Amino acid sequence: MKFQCLHLLQNNIIFKIMNQRFSLLLIISFLLHGCSVYKDKTIKVEKEINLEFPKISEIKKEEISEKSKDKSLGYFWQVSEGIYPYFDHHKFENPISYERPANNFVLKVDYFFNAEGDVKLKFYEWNYNEKIETPREIFTDKFEEIKLFLSEKIGNPASIKSEDLKKSTEETVRDDIKWKSKNLNAYLFRFKGRGGFDQIRLALYKD
Repeated sequence: MKFQCLHLLQNNIIFKIMNQRFSLLLIISFLLHGCSVYKDKTIKVEKEINLEFPKISEIKKEEISEKSKDKSLGYFWQVSEGIYPYFDHHKFENPISYERPANNFVLKVDYFFNAEGDVKLKFYEWNYNEKIETPREIFTDKFEEIKLFLSEKIGNPASIKSEDLKKSTEETVRDDIKWKSKNLNAYLFRFKGRGGFDQIRLALYKD
């Protein structure tokens, strides 16, 4: 009888240990799967950002081939001089906007062009993807990836400004990076909010 009780006790202990190990494996598997989901849905920045400035007709063809959605407002609007200092130097048509197929982000690109079809400004905007609940860490990684990409293509930034959300009394802070060169200028900035708000914007122009 004692032997049977001891045997049952041993079996119970072994079962509990195996159950704990199985639970641990499930947790590890879930975490790894979660990381792989974000990794699989990450689009390389060189595939998102085109540093060339073809005619707007060529851009339309390219966006359509990528299955982007036309999100144009259908009327004229403009960005501030703080983003694009030379906006008033041109006479623009109504901007055209496209939303790329969603991945970790919802990426929208606005194109500002003149009557001749010459694109003068590209304005990229990476937003939160509600379907997969894009975490803040992914925004940080994307911002750094864009920064490295532009630094490789244009050179070292002309200016860098960073605000610490934890130290700030504001609800939203902004990080700014600017590049200037003879052939291309870029202004990259990111908004970070206490309520989880995150957004990355990039202006590219040649003026």
